[in-house]
Amino acid sequence: MNKEKLNILIVDDHDVVVRGIALIVEEALAGQAISIETVTRGCEAIERMSRRHYDLCILDIEMPDIDGLGMLKIIRAEHPEIKIIVNTIHEELWYVKDYIKAGVEGILFKSVKAEEIGIAVKSVIGGDIYFCNRARAIARIVEGYNSPTNKELEVLQLLSAGKSTEEIARRLGISPNTAETHRRHLLDKLQARNVAELIMNAVSQGIIASNK
Repeated sequence: MNKEKLNILIVDDHDVVVRGIALIVEEALAGQAISIETVTRGCEAIERMSRRHYDLCILDIEMPDIDGLGMLKIIRAEHPEIKIIVNTIHEELWYVKDYIKAGVEGILFKSVKAEEIGIAVKSVIGGDIYFCNRARAIARIVEGYNSPTNKELEVLQLLSAGKSTEEIARRLGISPNTAETHRRHLLDKLQARNVAELIMNAVSQGIIASNK
């Protein structure tokens, strides 16, 4: 990004959040020529990108008007040159897998301190990859772990919510035998003897959030 002026787009459905991030970025890049725009709707972000070039997008995945991961895929397909920092509440392994697969340059969870946003922005602008500590730990799990499939992760979510095999089968539109097979695979992959231990191991390894 060696150019005189950096164009930055901040996308979040909360106005107070985009304003706050904008101030943090301005402070972090003090002395550098920048143009910051903020939007609170995903469709508006995509529309703006079609009209103007941006160097960096700080992107909240959880948007009310468009699927966040779908939006990320659109941006990557249509504007591969834009560097993306995902700023999200979703810390689960399967989300981090999707962020990494999309090739984002940064991952920040909304639990990070404000100053870390500035550090991430400067790192990504400088050509580096920046994951916050927890995202980096989960990324290591993704890279070296016999990760559950997407369907197994759906089953895991429902198991963690206390659903039975029959309820999971109905919810996912699969047979009870298939649901049970997914459960056995999960027990094997997470080295658990029962569902309680499965959930405990999943939480300890960052596969599901501890508050779920």
